[in-house]
Amino acid sequence: MSGPAAEPTEMQQLIAAITAQTEAINSLADSNREVIDYLVSQEVESDGEGEPDTYLDGSPCR
Repeated sequence: MSGPAAEPTEMQQLIAAITAQTEAINSLADSNREVIDYLVSQEVESDGEGEPDTYLDGSPCR
């Protein structure tokens, strides 16, 4: 016979799943923030006219 400590309850599984989902969403939000910060820095560095010199990965535009 298995006791309550033998396997997580449905509530514990739900809490673990929500925690993992929250961490994934936070990671995505941080990544999006980094992309926006990069784009803003590129906007500040350029004169606002013409085409950009590089793509987002840093490779030169042709």
